[in-house]
Amino acid sequence: MKYLCLTLCLMVSLAAQAYNDHRNARVDSLEAALNSSNPPKGDDLLRAYDELMRGYLNYDAAKAADYGRKALALSYKQNGLYVRQNVLRLFAQMHYGREEYGEAAALYRQALAVVDTMATMKRYTEEDIDDARSVIYGSLGNLYNMQDQGHLAIHYYQQALPIFEKHDWRESQTILYYNIGELYAQMGNYDEAERNYLKAIGKAEAAADSLMMTLPKKGLAGVYFDTARHAKALQAANEALAYYRPHRKEEPQDFAYTLASKARILLMEGHEDVAAAKACVEEALPYIDSAEVMFDDAAEIYMAACEVAMAEHHWQQALGYALQSVHPDSAATVADRGGYMLLAEIYTELGQKANARACMQKAIGLMNRYATDHYQSGLSQMEVLYETEKKEVRIAQLASEQRHWRWLLALAVALLLAAIALMVYFQLAHRRQKALLAARVALQTEAKERHILARELHDSLGGMLSLLRIKSLTPDPTPKGEGSEYLKLLDATIEELRRVAHHLMPEELLRGGLVPALRDFARSVPGAAFQAYGDIRLDRERELTLYRCAYELVNNALKYAEASRIDIQLMQTAREVTLTVGDDGKGMADAKGMGLQNIRERTEAFRGTLRVLTSPNEGTEINVTLPL
Repeated sequence: MKYLCLTLCLMVSLAAQAYNDHRNARVDSLEAALNSSNPPKGDDLLRAYDELMRGYLNYDAAKAADYGRKALALSYKQNGLYVRQNVLRLFAQMHYGREEYGEAAALYRQALAVVDTMATMKRYTEEDIDDARSVIYGSLGNLYNMQDQGHLAIHYYQQALPIFEKHDWRESQTILYYNIGELYAQMGNYDEAERNYLKAIGKAEAAADSLMMTLPKKGLAGVYFDTARHAKALQAANEALAYYRPHRKEEPQDFAYTLASKARILLMEGHEDVAAAKACVEEALPYIDSAEVMFDDAAEIYMAACEVAMAEHHWQQALGYALQSVHPDSAATVADRGGYMLLAEIYTELGQKANARACMQKAIGLMNRYATDHYQSGLSQMEVLYETEKKEVRIAQLASEQRHWRWLLALAVALLLAAIALMVYFQLAHRRQKALLAARVALQTEAKERHILARELHDSLGGMLSLLRIKSLTPDPTPKGEGSEYLKLLDATIEELRRVAHHLMPEELLRGGLVPALRDFARSVPGAAFQAYGDIRLDRERELTLYRCAYELVNNALKYAEASRIDIQLMQTAREVTLTVGDDGKGMADAKGMGLQNIRERTEAFRGTLRVLTSPNEGTEINVTLPL
């Protein structure tokens, strides 16, 4: 979100190109004309009010609002739709500046409805309509971006992109692709983040914009770091630094942040270069005192410095850096979870058990809060999109009906053709509504899975943390060190946290795909074996679906079937892929339980099939087949 202002300034400039300072001759001359003996009238007066509102917008909000109200009232008398949508958008921008986001969103949508009406009239050119619509879409994207509502922001950015592409507005495309990449990276969707960053670089190269080539490279360094692609991460960071180093006075925040990112890349497991990482940190640390470096970026620098100190076993120095990387307890955010994990590790090395336990609990609490808030926010945004899609279908339907009625009045002989067109339209609208309902079913399935994950966190990690608390309050008969019961239990707690996080989004699945992830999962389950047949190549959605089906089926076999051996098989043919999980347990009494219902809903989302073969005391075999 830190470059949101770039997009906002771009959007404003499209509609206010005449203004390049706070008060210029154009504003003065317009006010003089209004007070003259022959003031402008009709459309000329409407345009004057519109320009005066824009002219005063940046330095006299009261005057801007006054001229805006006059322009809005006159637009209804003159039927001036272009000015009306522009004034509504500028009023929305004023609410946006005051962080009154609900009022701003409502006004942006009113402006969009006016543009929809403009599109039905011949007196407005295609470029005027596209310009107005793209500005509103971009403004709505900025609005939701600022509120951390990524799904809605991406939706509106993607609405603006086709317009920018049609008119070859390269700078606008570059900024939106970069913003979309940032949002996907925040969501953990690294494939889409990388794809949009690369598109932003391509558009920036075509526009010869060196700054906008650098921003997505900085983002790519983070994506490659998070997905353990060391060489690509280091290359992207070096390319970003090649621009920021000679421009460090103009871009001190980005220069220091990129140095910290490079330091952490240089400390990646298997590629450690502590001396080079330390040099990056020493160059970045002085920039923390700059007024332009925000806390979140300063925290990244402190964390990089902490990791360098840890690599050198300077634990007290590492502790100082780690403490500066987190907010105070009352203001802690999900971004602090990494700092608290580092603190837990440092306190463990220093033998401070109570502090280590407290930091681990804070990290787990922030992760739980993030998982809940992220899911609830995503669900809310999907519901808004669902309602928006229905409204758009209805608006399109009404516009279509209006056009058809005009043709019916003029050409009675076209009645049959119009009826056929309406039938086709309603059929398509019905299909689209069914697809939206299917999306809601998928969201409900995710809600059930979140419930299961929350139960695992409570039952396993909750119990372990309670036991840790009891252990910390009683004397430890084992000497401090590697053999301490407390440290063993702390290690077990960390391992359990990794297991739960692995189910949420297994790293092996992101790095190597489904086959290595299932093989790794089978190794972690006593009595389980995995085999794969065929050249298995699937998209990310099918891989994640099959992995979670396997995870749930194996857990069911262990918990309820009392199985001692579990066989997991994956087979792909030219037309389909099949996951088979068989066990030697006591069989299933109910083949319609909640666990199987979740798997059945996941399977049906891909038009796949679920087959269950079970007999009392003779084991169970379950086949999940997805078409390709």
